[in-house]
Parts: sequence; structure tokens; C-alpha cells
Amino acid sequence: MAINTITKQKKIHSGLFSHKQKENGKDPLEHYRGEKLAYTPMMNLLAYKAITDDPEHFLALKEKEDGYADLLNIRGLGVGTMAQREANIVLDDFYHFLQAALSDMKFIICPFPVDTTEQKIYWGKRYNRTNIAISQETDPRRKHQLMTQLKYIHQTQRRNMLVENQLISEDFFLLLFGKTKTILRNNRNAAMNWGGSALFLEPLSKKRKEEVLTRINNLNTQR
Repeated sequence: MAINTITKQKKIHSGLFSHKQKENGKDPLEHYRGEKLAYTPMMNLLAYKAITDDPEHFLALKEKEDGYADLLNIRGLGVGTMAQREANIVLDDFYHFLQAALSDMKFIICPFPVDTTEQKIYWGKRYNRTNIAISQETDPRRKHQLMTQLKYIHQTQRRNMLVENQLISEDFFLLLFGKTKTILRNNRNAAMNWGGSALFLEPLSKKRKEEVLTRINNLNTQR
């Protein structure tokens, strides 16, 4: 469940799997026991023509009879850091979600560069304030301290940029479908209610959906 970070140089796997594996005679949780997942190219998955111009920003699919789709973010939980009892509760809830949830849905694993925008903004402000303080300081000892701080801030900003350039994170999404907006809305609400302690599902903004769609439809793009 946790969002893992891997270096850019590692081979990146992006794809999806359906919880309806059991319809093909497979246990839907069999991948926990080491079975290699079958990945499907995103470009073959989601043929959409537009994002609806309303507060929900559904994806209008190319074929009218297919209706609409929506993407929900799956928040990472860090199961590996949990106590065994807590981890078992999460896995049990996930199993029950797969049993009760809709057949018409897909789980998507998609790589994104690690975003350090907030950190860069924070340290950028610190850099500017420290620079101003240095220019106004007359005490040599205090000025030396500020210069040391400025050097540390500069090194921190360089690390932030290296992280963005060299690391990616695997983000997880749930893709839902509905013949009409009403059906899709009901499917989305049901999935969010059924998640329990295993799946914390969050709506995406229009901008974030556009970023995700660009990413999953261009699998060879690593940055």
C-alpha cells in the first residue's frame, strides 16, 4: 500500500490489474503470494475524448455507449511499518473490498517524479531572508553564522533538485466506469465507502487528472 520510491535508472513498471481475476479462475489475492502481475498498456485501456466541464470532471469516453470514467487517488498507508495486527486488518479490509466492490474498475500503478515543490519554495524563502540579513549585518561573528546558514540552505536546495531529477514515486489510482454520470457517481461513492481501513480513496482535481492521463498514456516518458 505504501508509495515506494525507486531510482530513475531502474526499470519502471506501469500498468493495471482488475480485481475480477477470480472470474478467470484466479484468486484475486494471489498476487500477494508472488504471482507476477499481467500489465496492460494504458493507451489500450482508456479511450476518452474529453473531461467534463463540471465540478466532478468525469472522463467522457470516446464511445458514447461506454459512458464515463473517473480516477480516484489511493493514499499510501505504509503497511510495512505497521504492527502485524494492524497490517492484517488492512489486508482483511482490502480482501473484503475486492469481494464487495464493483466489477467495472481497474487499479492503476503509475510512476511520477518525486515532487519537492513545497520544500523548494520554503528553502527559497529562507535563502532570500538570510541573504537580506547578511547584507544588513555589521557584526562579523553573526555575519559568519549567517553565511554558514546560507551555505546549508544552498546545499539543501541542491538535494531537492537532485531528488526530483533522480527519483520517482509509484502512485496508485482506482479507475471507475459508469454508463451515465449518475451511475458513475454512485459507483464512486460506493467505492469510497467500501474502502475501510485499506483504501483511502480521494478525488482528483482536474489538473491532477490531466497530469495522470498524460502520464499513463505515454508509458515511455520517465520524467
